[in-house]
Amino acid sequence: MGKSDANSAVVTSGEDYQGSGNARAFPFTFSRGLTDNIDLQFAPTYYLQPTGSYSRVSNYTLNLKWRFYGDGETGLNLALRPQLIAPASSSQQEAGIGNARFNYGLNLIASQFSENYELHFNAGYSSAPYNNAYSVGLSTDARRTNLYAVSIAPVWIISPQWKLALDVGVNTNPNMPDPTLTRYGLIALLYYPVKDLDVAVSYQRNASTFDVAFGATGPYVSRMQIGVTYRFD
Repeated sequence: MGKSDANSAVVTSGEDYQGSGNARAFPFTFSRGLTDNIDLQFAPTYYLQPTGSYSRVSNYTLNLKWRFYGDGETGLNLALRPQLIAPASSSQQEAGIGNARFNYGLNLIASQFSENYELHFNAGYSSAPYNNAYSVGLSTDARRTNLYAVSIAPVWIISPQWKLALDVGVNTNPNMPDPTLTRYGLIALLYYPVKDLDVAVSYQRNASTFDVAFGATGPYVSRMQIGVTYRFD
């Protein structure tokens, strides 16, 4: 089994709920190292809310992460991550929990590791071809299909068991009538109780400006996540 990259612990903006109201979900990621510098990941999402006459499981995502520079633990590391997302059903698209057509993307990841900190940079593109015959999250607004994202995430190593991460980024807003870009800020606390177990808690706000994303008054969308990673052979 190949070695997993340390920067996979950083939580970044990904598949977002696109419906109205609140959602509760369990995203799962199954990762296997094919070689020392190639990981294969499969990541479905199980939704507790919303529910309807459709499967609770959506966003079947397949990632191949290729680290083409660095050892994954020290100094500068560079990686590419192509991504494929299987189509959701039309009823899942109408509920806002998936896109009813094939989706693909590509991310560039640059990471710098040192004794006291890590710094991660992500730049990505994804095609989100919604099935135009159906609404998205019960909205009939036109949707953008070419989505771009850029983010930077410094991580402070507090101790061998604790890390604190800040993630700041800019994404394309999928909703055509809204502003072209959205900004987000995320803070995460990561805990490593034993060698092969990680626990992370994060809070994220998406808004039209960084001021609102970091706590100012204004409309925003928030997301709180609790993640557990267990590595086994």
